[in-house]
Amino acid sequence: MQALRTALLAGCLLVAGLARAEMITIPAEHIGEGKTLRAQWFTPDAKSATGAAAILLHGCGGLGANRNLNARHKAAKDWFIERGIAVVFPESFTSRRFEEVCTIKMASRTIRQIDRVQDVMAAHAWLKTQPGIDAKKIVLLGWSHGGSTVLNTLTHRAPLAEFDDDVKFIEAIAFYPGCSPFAKDSAPAKISSPLTVLMGDADDWTPAAPCSAFVARLKNNDQPATITLYPGAYHDFDNPAGKLRVRTEVPNGVNGSKGVTTAPDPKAREDAMARIDALLKKRGLAKLATVTDSKP
Repeated sequence: MQALRTALLAGCLLVAGLARAEMITIPAEHIGEGKTLRAQWFTPDAKSATGAAAILLHGCGGLGANRNLNARHKAAKDWFIERGIAVVFPESFTSRRFEEVCTIKMASRTIRQIDRVQDVMAAHAWLKTQPGIDAKKIVLLGWSHGGSTVLNTLTHRAPLAEFDDDVKFIEAIAFYPGCSPFAKDSAPAKISSPLTVLMGDADDWTPAAPCSAFVARLKNNDQPATITLYPGAYHDFDNPAGKLRVRTEVPNGVNGSKGVTTAPDPKAREDAMARIDALLKKRGLAKLATVTDSKP
């Protein structure tokens, strides 16, 4: 029986690994010159497709070297594809001739999280034109700089009668976003979509306390937001590769010139992905076979 379970799991992972990137361009009038947003598009096998899609937003380091997905992004793409969910990765940085902004001080950056909101809206509008994609089954997920973009996309000061359709998602998920600007604003806020924030309580790059305060403010305004903090976990805790590092070249953390800490945390990652899995199943989005349900 164990051998059969192992074989079935290997088969699911093989199918996911075979998903090839289709390099696409998305109309984006807000981007200068070419007026297109570069993106990578992955689709599941037709038999497993659920009609759902996910917009995944990279962090300040971009998608990966030479447009190849880094370990975290590849694992997330495979995870969604296994569940029959198509994936689009907008390339917010390479579309603007940047590779990364992690090493640039906040005050000197020429692309901010708020600038990427229109990238999200363009990707969302494009997805809704794709054959087989259900416009009511689109997920938004981002990491760090991309997680902050998620917050900027969803959040508006109250009162607001209605949100534009291109900022509405069936679920929105932010891994270790920067929440300080949101926590400083004491005005009541509304969000366009259910929001889940996942981060480590030891994060010294994007600290957890402002996110806890922001989510509490949303809840006080009866907004559908939750936050899960993982004890002892750092930034990039869901990365399936790598090891604990202190990145002294990053100037934007809590400790200034001392740098920031990144480290994988397998237990936190497993719990985070199980929570996302439960959200997707609750929404009827995932088709993953039972044999892999406990192994995100």
